Amino acid sequence: MKQVKHKNDREQMKLLETLLILLENGFSMQESLAVMKRNHQISAPLLKLFGQSLQKGQTIAESFCQIGFSAQEKAQLQLAELHGDLVVTLKTILQNRKILRKQKEELQKVGAYPLLLMVFTLALLWGMKLYLLPSLLDSGMVDESHWSIVFLDYGPILLVGFLLGSVILLETAGLYLKRQSVIRKACFISKLPVVGHLYKIYQTSNFALEWGKSYQQGLETYQILTQMARLKTTSLLTAVANELHETLLSGDNLTKQLEQYPFLLPEFSLIIFQGEIKGKLGDELLLYSQLLTERMVTKVEQLIQWLQPVIFLFVAVLIVAIYVAMFLPMYGNLGGMIE
Repeated sequence: MKQVKHKNDREQMKLLETLLILLENGFSMQESLAVMKRNHQISAPLLKLFGQSLQKGQTIAESFCQIGFSAQEKAQLQLAELHGDLVVTLKTILQNRKILRKQKEELQKVGAYPLLLMVFTLALLWGMKLYLLPSLLDSGMVDESHWSIVFLDYGPILLVGFLLGSVILLETAGLYLKRQSVIRKACFISKLPVVGHLYKIYQTSNFALEWGKSYQQGLETYQILTQMARLKTTSLLTAVANELHETLLSGDNLTKQLEQYPFLLPEFSLIIFQGEIKGKLGDELLLYSQLLTERMVTKVEQLIQWLQPVIFLFVAVLIVAIYVAMFLPMYGNLGGMIE
């Protein structure tokens, strides 16, 4: 079956929310699907694809993957099927999606108005270059070698070049990351300024959550890594489990290997080491995951509060520079004529 990509996130979340309500009220998976079909509140193609996947004998995790869920979410669902905590995992996925969607909407709001101002500024620069600048030069009121005239002449080209260069750079980075393994991709993102730290918090929270649930089931580290390594996904969780599983088989130190991953916060390996001694590792990791989620939300909100005034300041400086460049040479010439 062809995997559906780029499905509407809102439709996926609506299906997830409705399914959770039905499962929590005692409905089975098949009964829940039947109820959702009768209500006609969920996207029919999405629901049909999900139901057909289950009917063909695919697992719940594979069925969710068919309707657009990520490899990371698929790995979480596969572990949930092993541990029997499907509802809890679905709640976690829904909560994470809500947080990410809220933050995405906030970032869009922050960027929308400055982007509009940037377009206006670019249009103003091109208009001055095409219409005002030739008139000023023909009038002889200004010197074409003046820095402000040079700015008006080359400013639009430089601004467009900067925007195109940024787009090309992002596209090139995207193509580069697609060719890398999931671990190398995570290492690259974790080293980026600002975004990298948030990525570390997000990934560490996911690892702490999944490992914590496994430890609470009474499993030992070797058993957890063996289970995760067998998952048929391309997620970071599975890739790391494969490497750590090999580490244990070769007799190397697990804690030191965890410290080598730049996409995991340093305290994660410390909690693993100390928690094994105390015997409450599962509870500690679940609490740690919750604290990290709260920390990520707080840091993103702080970033948004800081980002908005910086963007407005940049646009304001650019607009002021345009007006200074436009009027300064004329005022200079008028001053010379008066003298």
